[in-house]
Amino acid sequence: MRWSAAALTLSVVASGCNPAIRIGVVVPETGAAAVYGSSIKSGVRLALDGTQAGVQRPQELEVVYRDSGSDPTRAASAATALYEDGALLIIGGVTSAEAKAMIPVADRMERVLLSPSASAPELTGRSRYFFRVYPSDQLEGVRAADFLVLDRRARAVLIMQEDNDYTRGLLPVFVGELKSRGARVTGSVRLDEAGWQGQARDALSPRAPDAVYVCGYGEAILGALRLLRSLGFRGTVCTTSAFSAASLLQRAGALADGVFFPLAGLDVASELEPVRSFVKRYEQIYNLTPDIYAASGYDAALVAVEAVADLADRSPGNLLRRLRGLSASSGVMGPFAFDEDGNVRHDLRIHWIHNGKVEEVGAPAQRQGERTTPGRPA
Repeated sequence: MRWSAAALTLSVVASGCNPAIRIGVVVPETGAAAVYGSSIKSGVRLALDGTQAGVQRPQELEVVYRDSGSDPTRAASAATALYEDGALLIIGGVTSAEAKAMIPVADRMERVLLSPSASAPELTGRSRYFFRVYPSDQLEGVRAADFLVLDRRARAVLIMQEDNDYTRGLLPVFVGELKSRGARVTGSVRLDEAGWQGQARDALSPRAPDAVYVCGYGEAILGALRLLRSLGFRGTVCTTSAFSAASLLQRAGALADGVFFPLAGLDVASELEPVRSFVKRYEQIYNLTPDIYAASGYDAALVAVEAVADLADRSPGNLLRRLRGLSASSGVMGPFAFDEDGNVRHDLRIHWIHNGKVEEVGAPAQRQGERTTPGRPA
């Protein structure tokens, strides 16, 4: 299904014959994860303020926003309140930790939780009511490791990491794939421990590794980059898709140049719909180029609207059938084709920061034939 721009009126007035259909949105607008929540909310608002033609939307749609404060417990409480107030579906679980706390609530209430960005592999299969529009880290970990070994020819990799639900899901996948390709991990530095800077300096000398993999969220990645740049590290730096938030890259400035990371597809230069209209409208409204989090929020909102549109039977089973039947529809990141565990599968491609901009590098050499990667070692 093609999407084209049209207006969606949000009505909060319910009639006795046709009661309002309520959707909840729980995102971190404050706290450590606010950098992601703000982008996601901007995408959700753009979609709900101008949902695409071709969607049989409800005549009366009520959207209620709540701030999780980057706190999983608070996110779960907000979900409970929204479900109890009649929300059929919640867009939420921005971080893996928040999703992990919200899933039991969705299960207990038998209501849908649609995550725009939680990616921990352990979330797969946790609940029949959990869906996500961003790929599992099972794909990201493999992609990052393949890129370092096959494209960058790295044989020795230092890991700099946070310890949280996100990294605990992603790192085992990355390390397993790295070792299966014949590379080795030279050490691991915990970015959330006292004295990590000294540990990193020791790990980078006297013989520096070929590459450093920084596994974590934005602030931790920025801290690691500051140290690596100050030490003059000249090897490859690869990090997570969490680094791609627009506001984070703006803060990073020159520190970010030359950093690689896997990312689900969003070609902001595409002339194809619905991407072209999404990018144009986003730039007009926010005066910014949308990042992957804005795109995932936008897609999550489109999924939600199509799932509840013209929904006469609002039973949980009927809503689940709706969601699983969306494979013919697409958003800006690709088709809404959910598997039996509620995962959507999108290809991840390697991107890098070049002259302050996010640019696609391409697939690993073994999947794309002979290709020259920027700065590839001889």
